Amino acid sequence: MKKRRVICVALIGLASALVVGTLLLYDHAQADVLVGPLPAPRLARDIIQLTPVEKLGKLMLYDSTLSNPPGYACATCHVAETGFTGPNSQINAFSGPQPGIVPGRFSNRKPQSYLYAAFSPEGPYYDPGLRTWLGGNFWDGRVPDLAAQGFQPPINQNEMANTPEGPYTPASGGYSPLLVQKLANRPYTPLFKQVYGQDAFQKYTPKQIYELFGEALAAYQSSGEVCAFSSKYDASKYGTPPKNLYTLSASEERGRQLYFGQGQCFQCHSSAAVPAIQAITQGKDTFTMYCYANIGVPKNIENPYYQQTDQESNPHGYNPLGTKYVDYGLGSNPNPAPDGTRFYKSVPGDIPQFRGLFKAPSLRGTDKRPSPDFVKAYMHNGVFKSLKDVVHFYNKRNIAVDPGGKEIAFDLRKGPPSGYTPLFPPPEVLDNVQNVTGVPPSQATSATESNGQVGNLQLNSQQEADLVDFQKILSDGYTKPNPVSP
Repeated sequence: MKKRRVICVALIGLASALVVGTLLLYDHAQADVLVGPLPAPRLARDIIQLTPVEKLGKLMLYDSTLSNPPGYACATCHVAETGFTGPNSQINAFSGPQPGIVPGRFSNRKPQSYLYAAFSPEGPYYDPGLRTWLGGNFWDGRVPDLAAQGFQPPINQNEMANTPEGPYTPASGGYSPLLVQKLANRPYTPLFKQVYGQDAFQKYTPKQIYELFGEALAAYQSSGEVCAFSSKYDASKYGTPPKNLYTLSASEERGRQLYFGQGQCFQCHSSAAVPAIQAITQGKDTFTMYCYANIGVPKNIENPYYQQTDQESNPHGYNPLGTKYVDYGLGSNPNPAPDGTRFYKSVPGDIPQFRGLFKAPSLRGTDKRPSPDFVKAYMHNGVFKSLKDVVHFYNKRNIAVDPGGKEIAFDLRKGPPSGYTPLFPPPEVLDNVQNVTGVPPSQATSATESNGQVGNLQLNSQQEADLVDFQKILSDGYTKPNPVSP
């Protein structure tokens, strides 16, 4: 691991010296790995009849001229073949966060899939019944809705790298005048005018045009092409409405029962407990409630962002803390909630109750991949590389073993007894970790509330495999799209 990390860092430094548009390749596991920039995505074929604004949003999403320099589209890091997240197997294998248009620059987090993000409530807001924060968009909830999400990647200096008019921190606002200029002269400009008016580029200010850009992206991301509800699960008797087009295997059925039972996955990854979401989806499960939680994810030491410390070459996207950087999730959200709640005062993480909370994504499409050997990166930082690893982490995060293989549960705050080695590295952020003591589900009480969700589920290897098998049937594409009717 150490050797691979050194190679990666060295290559990133070399990449920074290359001219923009050059691909830097190195051999890793008998494959060439792009460390930046990535190739432009192919425009995916339409699988449903899109409305004009949805079609416009899709064309803009795949437009690789909108970065600075040209070459990156929003879809570069969010491809349909992988469930709208990281497109390169080898990069996922060592990083998770993707390289930007400027060689040598990486984001601090992996691209969050926008599958079913359309149903996330405006937020974040605190739900007193569920005792958790819900809604908003991005891993840290820094924008209230899907339309605002589209504003940020184009002006993120580690992603599409347009220089914004206004605040340089993408989360603080600003827009790209250069992107707006390009929108006025693209092959789809007539469609833009059809949707927003023939005089749109005279009628609206550049900032308003940029807002329409985000609105159209959100329209496509909300369409039945992205939110298709067409998985094997939807085609089974458990779909809404029930169907008989697919019958779960024995393993998938056991996994389903574990998912909604001892595995506790439903506690965050089901919308059944949120009536407002269920009403919008007409009872269909998004397999997330869009809540925020700290499940104790370890640091991803392979993330090139930790080495991105050169202020001179990247003044608005460098990492001033280097390897000391800590991602506080919701606790690093610079924007207030709709109700005015601030998530930090002066510096990220200075309000303890928000430290380390990340938004739970939909598990629909979680195993979507172009081939069985394609590596996907999981969690906000891409630290895990397979669903098997993810399930094992949820099951045994609080478990340590002795040399003979004997297991013992331990409190993450205290560490394991002498002679025992933890199965997983410690959480990046210890504050707010769910079930930090490692209580098993059988001992969870009303006093400990949901403590049994993570860390000591007491599942055997077959049950872990069953949970993986169940999640594999949540990817769309088994049937024709069956989206929610407006």
